[in-house]
Amino acid sequence: MSYTIKYNQNENHIDVISIDFSAEDVPGYLKDFENIMKLVKPKFTGTTDVTDSKSVLSPEVAAMLAPTGAMASEAGQAGWAYVTKNPIWKMQLKRIFGRDFADAYDTYEEARTYLKSLQ
Repeated sequence: MSYTIKYNQNENHIDVISIDFSAEDVPGYLKDFENIMKLVKPKFTGTTDVTDSKSVLSPEVAAMLAPTGAMASEAGQAGWAYVTKNPIWKMQLKRIFGRDFADAYDTYEEARTYLKSLQ
C-alpha cells in the first residue's frame, strides 16, 4: 500500500501520507476515505503529505481521485492542505481539486498551523 489515512477524532483532522500512489491503490483509498467521511464532524480538516513521492499522479489516477474533493466538501470540511515542496505537485493538485479546495505548504507544521486557524 502506498498510502496511510488516519482520522484523529479529538482534533477532527485527517492525515494522509501518500508515496507514489498508483491506480491499484485507488479502490482501497476511496473505500477508506468514504468510511472516514462517515466519522468526521463539521469543520474537519485534512492534510495530504506527498513529500516522499518521486512522481506526480498519472492522469488516470488524478481523475479517479477527483471525487474525493466533493466528498470532503459535502461532509463539511473547513480546509485541506497538501505538504510538498515540488512545484509540479502544487500545480497538479490545484488542477485536480480546484483553487478553493486546498492549499500547498512546504512543511507539515505550516499546513497544520493554517488548518487550525480554520477550525
